Amino acid sequence: MSFGLITHIIPPMSDDDKKKDDSGTGGTPTSKSVHIKPDPSKSNEDYIKEAEKYYIVPKLVRETFPDLIKLVFETESMDEDEREYWLQILPIMSEEQIKKFRDILVNEKDQLKKLDTEYQSDMANLDKKYGKEFDEKEVKQKREDLRAQEAEAEEKEKGAEDALLDQLDNL
Repeated sequence: MSFGLITHIIPPMSDDDKKKDDSGTGGTPTSKSVHIKPDPSKSNEDYIKEAEKYYIVPKLVRETFPDLIKLVFETESMDEDEREYWLQILPIMSEEQIKKFRDILVNEKDQLKKLDTEYQSDMANLDKKYGKEFDEKEVKQKREDLRAQEAEAEEKEKGAEDALLDQLDNL
């Protein structure tokens, strides 16, 4: 499958043009921060509809790479400008470049999922190991027991001091 070259390139918006286009209905993001929230439950079509509110999404990209649009918006390693860049550059990328790009995004997603799973597992293990030790009621009870033991020890010391002082006085 060959994609050919883009015959008409839309020049980037100047700062003045961006200020004029505050409608948020297309083109590049306006001065307001555009953020499409990642949601794994969204379909490829949902991402396309949402992206088209803020970006120019080439027809070829919509029709040929709907899965890539979802991956682009779900990745944590890109900011909004980078997402827009990839949407615009996809039509002129070679098949090999697109395959590598898809592999990178899928690999990142898989690695993050693996890290999340490991983190959750580690947290569960810590809860099992230390959860009981950090039980608030148990900690309060231990603190009260220690205070009682300290008071008892201080009382014994006071008695021993008094006895020694009495012995010194009797000398």
